[in-house]
Amino acid sequence: MIDWHIQGLLGIAFFEATAFLILLVLLVLLRRDGGGSYFRPWLWGWACLTVSGIAETILLVRNVPGVGTLRLAGLLFALILFLAGAVQFSSGPTRASWQVLPLAGISAVGLLYLEREGSLLVGHTRWETSVFVSAISLCIGWFLWRAANNLRGHGAKLLAGIFFLTGLHGMDRPLWSVNPIFPLRVAFDHLLAVSLGIAMVVTILEGARARTDELNDKLRRLTLLTTASAQSLSAKGVLDQVLRNLVESLGATHGLVRLLEREGGAAELVIRGAVGFDGAYLAKHARLPVTDSGIQRSLTGGFSFQTIQDVPDAKTRQRMVECGVTQLATFCLPGKEGPLGLISVGSSRPVKFQQDEIAYLRNVANLLGLTLQNVNLFEQVATVQRHWAYTFDSIGDPILVHDHEFRIVRSNQRWGQLLKREGSAIQGRLMSEVLPRKGVSYKNCPYCEGVAGEADELDPWLQGYFLASNSPFNDRSGRQLGTVHVLKDITDRKRAEEKYRALISSVQEGVFISTPEGRFLDFNEAFQQMAGYEAREELLNLDIPSLYVNPSDRERLKKILQEHGSVADFEFEMRRKDGEIRTMIESSIAVRDAAGNVTAFQGFLLDITERKHAEQEIRRRNRELLVLNSIGQTLNESLDLSDSLHRTLRQMAELFSLDAVSVYLLEKSGAILRRVASMGHRSEYARNFPPTPVPPELLQHIQTLRATILSAQGLPLPGIFREMQKKEGIATSYVIVLWSKDRVIGGLVVGSRAQRDFSPADMNLLIAVGAQIANAIERSSMYEETRQAYEDLRRTQEQLLHSEKLAAVGQLISGVAHELNNPLTAILGYSQLLTTCGQAGPQAMEYAEKLYKQAQRTHRIVQNLLSFARQRKPERVAVNLNQVVEEALALRDYDLRISNVRLHLDLAPHLPVTAADPHQLQQVFLNVVNNAVDAILEYAREGDIWVRTDVQGDRLLVEFTDSGPGVKDPSRVFDPFYTTKPVGKGTGLGLSICYGIISEHGGSIRVRNSPPLGATFSIELPWQAPEKGAETSSDARMISSSQGGRILLVDDDESVLEAVGEVLRGREHRVEFARSAEQAQALLSRADFEAIVVDLHLLVNRNGLNLWEWLATTKPSQASRLILMSAGAETASDVETYSRNGCRILHKPFKATEIITVVEDGLRQVPSAPIDS
Repeated sequence: MIDWHIQGLLGIAFFEATAFLILLVLLVLLRRDGGGSYFRPWLWGWACLTVSGIAETILLVRNVPGVGTLRLAGLLFALILFLAGAVQFSSGPTRASWQVLPLAGISAVGLLYLEREGSLLVGHTRWETSVFVSAISLCIGWFLWRAANNLRGHGAKLLAGIFFLTGLHGMDRPLWSVNPIFPLRVAFDHLLAVSLGIAMVVTILEGARARTDELNDKLRRLTLLTTASAQSLSAKGVLDQVLRNLVESLGATHGLVRLLEREGGAAELVIRGAVGFDGAYLAKHARLPVTDSGIQRSLTGGFSFQTIQDVPDAKTRQRMVECGVTQLATFCLPGKEGPLGLISVGSSRPVKFQQDEIAYLRNVANLLGLTLQNVNLFEQVATVQRHWAYTFDSIGDPILVHDHEFRIVRSNQRWGQLLKREGSAIQGRLMSEVLPRKGVSYKNCPYCEGVAGEADELDPWLQGYFLASNSPFNDRSGRQLGTVHVLKDITDRKRAEEKYRALISSVQEGVFISTPEGRFLDFNEAFQQMAGYEAREELLNLDIPSLYVNPSDRERLKKILQEHGSVADFEFEMRRKDGEIRTMIESSIAVRDAAGNVTAFQGFLLDITERKHAEQEIRRRNRELLVLNSIGQTLNESLDLSDSLHRTLRQMAELFSLDAVSVYLLEKSGAILRRVASMGHRSEYARNFPPTPVPPELLQHIQTLRATILSAQGLPLPGIFREMQKKEGIATSYVIVLWSKDRVIGGLVVGSRAQRDFSPADMNLLIAVGAQIANAIERSSMYEETRQAYEDLRRTQEQLLHSEKLAAVGQLISGVAHELNNPLTAILGYSQLLTTCGQAGPQAMEYAEKLYKQAQRTHRIVQNLLSFARQRKPERVAVNLNQVVEEALALRDYDLRISNVRLHLDLAPHLPVTAADPHQLQQVFLNVVNNAVDAILEYAREGDIWVRTDVQGDRLLVEFTDSGPGVKDPSRVFDPFYTTKPVGKGTGLGLSICYGIISEHGGSIRVRNSPPLGATFSIELPWQAPEKGAETSSDARMISSSQGGRILLVDDDESVLEAVGEVLRGREHRVEFARSAEQAQALLSRADFEAIVVDLHLLVNRNGLNLWEWLATTKPSQASRLILMSAGAETASDVETYSRNGCRILHKPFKATEIITVVEDGLRQVPSAPIDS
């Protein structure tokens, strides 16, 4: 039975070993198709498994020592390698995938050690080994199954399933030997092992097919890119299409193309195409300097693949982090003369580029570089063609081009105007179709055949006399492609010729007859004039070769006439008697005798000097138009006026061959000239040209003449200009006046270090450039004004918010003042009672006096706060400036002390009073002091402020001097919205308001810097005597009363009730108390009172009933006895209303004498009331 089992196992093992060898050979053959990183571990693992199968076969044939261990080792190491390959197959080629090998290897060595003494026959293994093999198989199956969900095909799933079956089937391997179906279990196990190889082959073939499909897709996209690049002439369109297809084909998430712009140290890489990046990233990194080390490596290296962990350059890593890219492949875009830029493809997920993908990327980069060069060439060609078309259309003579089949190829704008047809309408049509044969007989082209264009007859189609110039044009091989007809309009000349033919034989052409030896036989007057000779005899005796500037032209002309007998339109240069050189066209023939010898030359001469000049003028005009267009584009490209002007000046210097060009602008005052742009200056004196005053008579002279261009040598310029020109060696200079409507805004000064004269055309071109510069300056000024208006609006909004905050602070101060004035009233009352009671000792009297003074000081502080917070109507009252200054400084006393700012007062002792608004003046003084404190603390931790008052004639002077840094621009500090404080701290309105207040008072406010101290603000006010009126003493006299009165005291503050009650009881008055309007109304309903003292804010009860209105209705006699106490929280309008209605007002805190005076004055006006028993 055992032999039978062994023979069966031997057959199974032999079959397995043979299958392993065959599959190993197949895997070796498929190594090129196994492009994945997992293939090599699988190949080596299968080799180990083959060794294990061969060892098992040997072991069953003969029990050789060590073969069993080799079989088990081969199996274990094969599984470990299969596991490494499965991890790489699942997660990609990462280093972490190889971390499982050491642990698994150690486990395998440990198992071999445990199995060293056991039986190593088939099916005889330890439980530890069986569990290890099953666990490894199941792990491999799990990794493969997870990866198979993202793949097409069934190979990976089949392989994972076989590993699952292998792991599950081998869990009870130690029990196989006692199982009746032991050989069947072994055979099934070997079948699964062979199936593993087959499944691996299937997986590899499927992967190869997938890569083939990807390669085909890349080739298809490459074909599309090639087609797109060949069809598109737009660089941006090509970049967008290439980048989009490239990112999709590689499975990436991001793509970027940067093109190289500028040269040298200013070279930059600018984004011209992007996929997958957000707008913020593109805006932030739109331009990168080429000097960056990472950029240099990319431009010189050709190709680089970097992960975010391996990037050596910190800036590159930061950019990758911002856009979320973890892998980045970068290629250089090659160009004919160097790199054109970079193309980068990145991904936010792990990506490994294969060799074929790298080659694909390199091909795309090469194709894109070639495409960009071609697109740029096409754009240049298109630009040249467009410029040529503009030039062609700008020629004043009609031009027509037709091919050898007499089809019209092109005509200029002048031809279309004369023919009254658009050029596109006649293009491609036959000459006979465009020029119908109406009474004119010709075959193909009337101008080629001489039917028209000879200037002898009226042109049948163009309605004029035209002289046709016919020029054939050929290809490189000399084959004629067509003819160019340039028609010179000589209609006016021809009509004049016909009109005066009888009087003048020839005006336009000179007719002559000469000998071959070089003597004139005859000529007409026109020829004589062309030659510049007045005496006919002198010209007859002249040697003809002396008329030629180039003697070779004479010899060449004679040779042509001798050989051909005639010449047409022979052009040469002729020197007149006065030395002037003229360009001539000669058409002549040779006259021969009977023997055929040349006896004379006769012909006509046409002076084409003006035409040549006109052609040169056309070319010059075209060049000027191109330059003007370029300058206009430069000035319109950017709102950065300085940059635009500098580039424009460089273009002007190149166009006019200038040595120095500058732009000067007048400041708003119109008296100071400031240079804003210049080029070409060599000396430091010229480069540092300061702002310079301009004589008013010079500006007036320019305005009167409405001058546009003036010679600088003839202008009364300031001496600094003359000195600058002398140091620069400027010999010739002109000033182009820059106008803005009817106002001179500056000048464009051009200069040359050599003596030269500008032609009228150059003058006109300079004027046109100056007009463009003036327009650019005006646009820039309008932009600045718009921006300034926006800033002013923003600051106005801030001031409004600041005003609202001040209003809220004012309400808060009013409420606090009300709460302070009540206890102050009690303190003043008790302190006065204590001093007048006669029961206190000297020490107590001294303390009471101090208490009274401090309460008075607190009262003044509260009153100052109320005066500052309340919105008062402007008034003119008697004001002591010293008192107003002291009250203003008292408001800042605490802030000055904690800010370490020391006050130094120098107040004139006998300063006269003046009529002014004390509250407005207090606002001015506070604003000046606040600015002084801010200026001091901005540069130091402590400082000093000096305040001085004085009388200067009929003016009162108040000066504030600080120890700060001074004022930067004293001339602008009073301008609205001008501020040097940071945003959010100043609005620029404080000093402008102060300026308005002082001006309304008829005074002035000025500022100056007083080194070594800071700024000094001087305020002058006129001395104005106040209007005389009734004066009342602040301390009312004590009035003795013959008898006490019955008084009702209404207040919700207990301390006020007690203090005022004690004061009134001390005058033998009977006082009753009420703590609300309701209680007062109840007491008044039951009895009458000689005086009713009520807190103003208690006049209205909870139901809205006004106590004064109730008294006026129910007890009119009692209403006139009402005395109101105000704590400061009420509005001025309320106080004024009750005062007009006869109510007396007492402002808390008040002195005891004040309440006694007011109450007893009222008691004397009231008849004695009966005393209630």
